[in-house]
Amino acid sequence: MNIDFHVHGLLSKKKDFNEKFFLEEINSAKSNNIEGIILCEHFQAIAFNDIYKYLEVNYPYKNGRYLVNGISIFPAMEVSIKDGGHIILSGGMDDIIDIHEILMNNIEKENFIEFEDLLNLGDRYNCLKIGAHPFRKGQKLSKKPYELLGRLDCFELNAKDIYKKGEIEVKEKVISLGEKVDKPIVGGSDSHTALQIGAIKTKIDRQCCNVIDIKESIKINCDVEVSPSLEFKVFTSKILKRYLSATAKNYNRETSFKI
Repeated sequence: MNIDFHVHGLLSKKKDFNEKFFLEEINSAKSNNIEGIILCEHFQAIAFNDIYKYLEVNYPYKNGRYLVNGISIFPAMEVSIKDGGHIILSGGMDDIIDIHEILMNNIEKENFIEFEDLLNLGDRYNCLKIGAHPFRKGQKLSKKPYELLGRLDCFELNAKDIYKKGEIEVKEKVISLGEKVDKPIVGGSDSHTALQIGAIKTKIDRQCCNVIDIKESIKINCDVEVSPSLEFKVFTSKILKRYLSATAKNYNRETSFKI
C-alpha cells in the first residue's frame, strides 16, 4: 500500500473547506498511485471540523478510515507543541475529534501543549504518533529528549524540507535521528494543494485499514520513495497556494476549482 503520511485538505489554516479543492487532491492521489493519506489538518484550522463533517455525511467510514473514491483517508491532526515542533496524531474518527476538543485550550502559542503531555494523550487514544519535519528551521523537535522522541512511532521525511535543503542532507539527518531511537522513517508531501501530492510516498507491504495496521506494518518494513518531480511539484504548489491565499480574496467553500 502506498501512503502519503502528511496531507492537508485545506488550502491554509485560515481558509474555508472547499469540496472541489479537496476532491482535486483525491484525484491527484489516484493519478500518483497513492492509496492512502494521513489527513492531518493543523489543529488550529478554522475549518478543522468542517472537513470531517463533510466526510461523515458523504463517504463510508470502515474500520478506521474513510473511503473517498477509492482512497483511504485516515483521520489525523498536526499539533504544535510547546517550545517548538509539530506532531501528527492519527487515529479513529471519534478519537481525533475528542483530542481536538481537548486541545482547544492549547490553541495560542503561549499555551501550546507540552510534548510529553501530547504523547500521553496520543497513547491514551492509541494513536499513530509521527514526528513531523523534525529538522525544519525554526522548530526544535529534533532537540527534544531522546526518551520522549523514542515514544513516537516514526519520523517524517518531508517533501518541503527536501525541496529547500536537498534530499541527501534531509535524509541523512532524519534517518540518523530514527536510528538513535530505533524508529522507522515515513514520507509526507506536506501538501496543501493537489499539485504537491505524489512528491513522496511510503510503500508498505500490506493493505492497511486503520492506524493500528499502519503502526504494525511500519515496524516491520516500509520504503520511502522520492519522486524525481519533487522540486517541480513543491514549487508549483507553493505558487498556487500563495496566489490563492494572497490574491484570490474571495476564495471560500463555493469557489470553483479544477487543475
